[in-house]
Amino acid sequence: MPNQNHRPRWRRALLTLVAVLTALAAAWTTWQAWVLLRLPYNEQGRHFDGLVVHHEGTGEVLAGVAVGLWLVVSGLALLIRRIRKD
Repeated sequence: MPNQNHRPRWRRALLTLVAVLTALAAAWTTWQAWVLLRLPYNEQGRHFDGLVVHHEGTGEVLAGVAVGLWLVVSGLALLIRRIRKD
């Protein structure tokens, strides 16, 4: 009779894939926030880079999104570690 408490390996592999993809999204968002926070803005709070007009405050919003994504990655890493110990 097979062990009923054994979790399949594909579940850990799937969680690892989701964690890696989320980490890539978090890294990209962190980089984008860093770039936007360093731009020089004019008196109206705008920066035109030749293609897009960036508004002041967008960097802070992206930084908050990046923090949330990194928290998700951390939670997934803890979950993967917990599954690996079982």
